This record gives sequence, C-alpha cells and structure tokens, in this order.
Amino acid sequence: MQNEHHFQSSENAEGKVAPQRPEEEKWAEFAHDLEILGNQLSELSSHTAALGDDLIQRLGAQYQTVRNRADTWKQTTDQQIDEIRKLASHQGRATQRAFSDIRARSKATAFEMWERSEPLRQGAQDVGGGLVRAWVELRASFGKAANRLSSSEAHMSPRPAKEHPDTN
Repeated sequence: MQNEHHFQSSENAEGKVAPQRPEEEKWAEFAHDLEILGNQLSELSSHTAALGDDLIQRLGAQYQTVRNRADTWKQTTDQQIDEIRKLASHQGRATQRAFSDIRARSKATAFEMWERSEPLRQGAQDVGGGLVRAWVELRASFGKAANRLSSSEAHMSPRPAKEHPDTN
C-alpha cells in the first residue's frame, strides 16, 4: 500500500487531484474503520438490547413459573398441614372421649365389683366376728378347765403321810 501511495503522489505531481500523504491515508482508513466499528457496535447494541429484553422476559417468565409452582406447593402444603392438624385435633378429642369412656367404665366396673363383693365382705366380717367369739369362748373354757384342774389338784394334794413309807 505504501508503494501505491507513492505512486499516487507521483501522479499528483502531474497536476491531478492532490494526493494525501501516507499518514493522512492511514488516519482516514483508521477513521473509516472506527466509523464502521461504531456502526457495528450500535447494531450489536440494538441486538443486545433486544436479546437482553428477550432474555429478561424469558427469565421473568421462568421466575413467574417457579414462583407460581412455589405458591401452589405452599398452598398444598398448608392445606395438608391444616388437614393433619384437624385430624390430630379430631383424634385427640376422640382419644380424650375414649379415655373418658374407659375411665367411666372402669369406675362403673369398680363400683359394681364393690357392690358384688359386699356379701363376701359381710361374710368375712361374720367369720371374723365368729372367730373372736369362738376365741373368747375357748379362752373362757380353757380358763374354767384350768380352774377345775387346779381345784382338783388342791383337793388331792393334802395326802396323809402314812401313804408314803419312805418318809418314816
């Protein structure tokens, strides 16, 4: 290119259009390249803006989809938790009623057993009283027998000395 520029400058010596110096040509080419780059950057910028908007819209749509799914999941989970709470509350009340019923039945059964055992308790009391009376009578009888025995021994103890030959 430099050679061409030199040739052009020699042609200019003949009186044709004034040629640019090589530095000016380079500057013009650089300016032209910068202008083309600027145009390309503008086009790229407009494409980037369109792509960016599209990308942002897609990301926004995906975000909204994820958000909707998360909200749906949260609502479903909240409903399940509420159902579990209601079921637990219902079961708790049912358990409490069952416990109360069992307790009432236990009390009724215990009272019924107490009532049924009344004759046994009365019989045991009668037997106990009979044993006490029998013991009192036995004691009295033993006491009488002991008194008789001691009185009969008292009558027998003053024996004459004649009966004992060894005492002489």
